[in-house]
Amino acid sequence: MKKHLTLLLVCYFFIPVFPSHAVAVNLSPQAVEEAIAFGNTNRSSIEKNLDGSYAFGSAEEYTEGGVVHTKWYKLAFMAAQKARQGGTLSAPEQAEIISDPCLQINIKLYGRSLDFARDYQVTLLQGTKVIKPEKTHADSFSSDTAATRSMPGFPGYWAIMRTYFKYAAFDPAAPSILILKKDGKESRFKIDFTRYK
Repeated sequence: MKKHLTLLLVCYFFIPVFPSHAVAVNLSPQAVEEAIAFGNTNRSSIEKNLDGSYAFGSAEEYTEGGVVHTKWYKLAFMAAQKARQGGTLSAPEQAEIISDPCLQINIKLYGRSLDFARDYQVTLLQGTKVIKPEKTHADSFSSDTAATRSMPGFPGYWAIMRTYFKYAAFDPAAPSILILKKDGKESRFKIDFTRYK
């Protein structure tokens, strides 16, 4: 009995317990400080560090995938940008991010024309509930050279589609599927919001 009690106490005090994360609608002051400190510390590699943790889909070139931009992500990213310039993230800038009513989800797409991303439709599925974004915006870019753009089967253009979903419209703790549609074709991405701060 004493052995079992001793083992239980050892487990309780010495085995670390890692808190589960979830997309936070309302960040605590501690979380805000943590995000800003992370940005300041990782200023030189912030995109790589954040995108690696907040990505979904495929990370391979010429395949669809994306990044979830939570409030924590944005605070860390902007703090890093300011630190690179020798500054700090001001209180009004922090407040603007913290009060944002929408979760931003960026999706990287590939196509054969400069305006190919214009006709994509994006929705978020949670169970039987279909959530439409509050707004979407796509920035399109061409590949480096005209030669690569003319290669058969080569997607000579790419775009970042920014989608904004109201926090009030979805459940951050529920299993989610991001659905991407165009010309009768559909891509689905499972997103586990509990992975993200």
